[in-house]
Amino acid sequence: MAIQSMESKFDVSNILQQDDGSSVVWKFLYGESWAEYVQHGDDIDGLIGYIRGGLPKAGVDAFVEKTNISREQLSHVLHLSVRQLNRYSPEDRLAPEQSNFLYELARIYTRTVDVLGDQRTAEHWLSREQLALGNQIPLDLLDTTEGLRLVDDLLTRIEHGLYS
Repeated sequence: MAIQSMESKFDVSNILQQDDGSSVVWKFLYGESWAEYVQHGDDIDGLIGYIRGGLPKAGVDAFVEKTNISREQLSHVLHLSVRQLNRYSPEDRLAPEQSNFLYELARIYTRTVDVLGDQRTAEHWLSREQLALGNQIPLDLLDTTEGLRLVDDLLTRIEHGLYS
């Protein structure tokens, strides 16, 4: 699963410099106003409640607009067909499972940008086979909880200089 082109569409570094935790994910998916609305996003009950209640489909559109990850790749991670995904209006809410995968994908994406330094490098890394993942492509693994954990663990090792 290759990323469309390597030209960045959105500068995540501004968000990463200002915030940490789940507020980065909220701002990435929904912008400043929504992040302020979800003020207690770092509160476990609040965060889980929003995910369980279903995230607005507008986050999917924002993710596609801000990255070079295609709607097809995103639909794979969300376990929805592109056709089914296109039927949602921006204000429609995703099911809890899709909301969780959207949140986790955005968390891994913004974390990858933070660890590797820029969007172009992060998108390149996410779309290339990684030896430490058994020559799997990180983006292809993000459709399962275990895959999310493996990619997140590898990012932690890179961040601490234990793997290059």
